[in-house]
Amino acid sequence: MAFHDIAGNSRVKKILKLSLQRQRVPNSMLFCGPQGVGKRNAALTLAKALNCLEKTDDACEECLHCRAIHGGNFPDVIEIVAAGDFIKIDQMPIVKQLAYLKPMSGRRRVFLVDEAEKMNEESANSILKVLEEPPLFTHIILITENPAFILQTVKSRCQVLSFSPVSKDEIEQALRDRGYEEEKARIMALLVRGNLEQALGLEWEEIQRRRQEAWELFHALISRGESSLFLRKYAFQKRNVVKEDLEQMLELFSSFCRDFVLMKENGDPALLFNPDYESRIREGEKYLSYEQTLRTLDGIDVAMTSLGRNMNIGLLASALYSRMIG
Repeated sequence: MAFHDIAGNSRVKKILKLSLQRQRVPNSMLFCGPQGVGKRNAALTLAKALNCLEKTDDACEECLHCRAIHGGNFPDVIEIVAAGDFIKIDQMPIVKQLAYLKPMSGRRRVFLVDEAEKMNEESANSILKVLEEPPLFTHIILITENPAFILQTVKSRCQVLSFSPVSKDEIEQALRDRGYEEEKARIMALLVRGNLEQALGLEWEEIQRRRQEAWELFHALISRGESSLFLRKYAFQKRNVVKEDLEQMLELFSSFCRDFVLMKENGDPALLFNPDYESRIREGEKYLSYEQTLRTLDGIDVAMTSLGRNMNIGLLASALYSRMIG
């Protein structure tokens, strides 16, 4: 995978390519950002580019070194992953032992530490010296979803690159490039909140089931039908059980509302987020006035933002319920 094969985060990819062109790639780096946005792929591509036999600012994907790194068989690219809940101190000696030895096969030795937030204090402190004064031929790339859990002493020794969620348009394009029809790609991109890896792992049948469930809940709320179903599903459950589920549900609620707005403005049905639900959208939008639709959409957006800030899910679901049936 070359940089151009990684969807999204064009700013980060540009920084990495310029660093390679100028031969000024930092030796200690921290890649941080949400799950599924390409952090590990970018780190692996950087490791390839640092050792590529054909290119100087990207991975060619064809040379002996690129193929070996891709297959996990290159002695100078070493990945460290958590053993259970933590990256323990007994996993770190390999970094200290090899960091100062010249590479065996390539130009640079690269350590990739995935889920770096799982380093306990002992393991993090054990590599501080290497992070602060690595030899020119050694690069350490820490990868994390939770930079707040990285010790400040570690973070301060690294060049930090922040990855953003992949845009819906970019996820749609990536899915189309993998053979999905445009309509299916658009719908799938709604569910994943910028997580391309999740999008690539979705099954269409499961998506259809989730959308059907979302429509039934949404319709029950706006039509004042069995609206308490929403409360029973989300207001009284444990947070870790329902957070991801509620995120997806709110994304779908938002798409239904936006389709209502399009219908009320006599827009082109081809622009619907849910084109295969056109008849349901036309029937459902009659339950809300234009102003009510906008207020409902605003309430859903507020709920989605609050969910990302770790607010109490029960209170959040109850507030959205009151807003939608009020």
